[in-house]
Amino acid sequence: MFERLTWRPDRALLGDLVFRLEQSRSDGWDLGDECFAFYKNRQLVEQFERFWSATAFRPRRMLEIGIWDGGSTAFWFEHLRPERLVAIDLRDREDSPYFRRWVTANGLEGRVLTRWRTDQADRAALRELVESDLGGELDLVIDDGSHLAVPTRASFEALFPLLPPGGLYIVEDWAWEHWPEFQDPGHVWAGEESLSALVGDLVAATGSSRTLIRRLAVHEGFVAVERGDGDGGGEDRHGFRLADHIRRRPWREVAEAAEAGGAAAGAVAPPGPGPRRTSRSSPSTCRSSTPSPRTTAGGARGSPSGPA
Repeated sequence: MFERLTWRPDRALLGDLVFRLEQSRSDGWDLGDECFAFYKNRQLVEQFERFWSATAFRPRRMLEIGIWDGGSTAFWFEHLRPERLVAIDLRDREDSPYFRRWVTANGLEGRVLTRWRTDQADRAALRELVESDLGGELDLVIDDGSHLAVPTRASFEALFPLLPPGGLYIVEDWAWEHWPEFQDPGHVWAGEESLSALVGDLVAATGSSRTLIRRLAVHEGFVAVERGDGDGGGEDRHGFRLADHIRRRPWREVAEAAEAGGAAAGAVAPPGPGPRRTSRSSPSTCRSSTPSPRTTAGGARGSPSGPA
């Protein structure tokens, strides 16, 4: 898929388009702002190459979450060629001059739409956008937005039910919590809830329902969820919750809750003779947070500290 892409130490070239590799950026950059800022590196693109080469699926109506400078929007449009691509971002800004020239030069005013100041956690706004900008049709979502648990789950639960059978939902950088550069307790994201629990729930939902998720592909840099044929008619498109489609053993939940309560009581009681019982952690809930700014250049993966 990416055979037209040419890699240089500090840039990727696609025809006359220049993508500045932000993780390799140096003071010797010679093009100023005549380029797209691009936070996907070659390693991540090669993972996508293996994924896309194994499927015949190509989207018609696509939604991208996380624009940053527009580089990923242009990148995906040039390679996937959807009939329409809508890209959203929380930031309060407008398209860059380089992005606008690309749109105009290729006559894409009606095919590539950006929606700035759009919160990916606003479920109603996302559904309205699909209806108004995509004609109610959606078959691919790529989430490279906040990379945080609460807004990412909100987007998934709002948009995944709108996909047709065989549609794809891709979440980038799900594994950032496990990468070396995020192990410092002083990191700006040290207190943030990662996406590992969401991916675990996707695995559990795949095992719980034979129809909700047809296929789940987990890569280091992204996870791809293929929509199944439904879930026995039990889905509520506007009230979908992933947890409702996960079957768990109720007696284990009761036991774990009892153990957690015992551990909490033991933590405040004076120690008695003999060994004290330890317990497994009870399931935690994701705390509410707003999308954090991506502040530093990421590592070798195209990490969430570097935007789309």
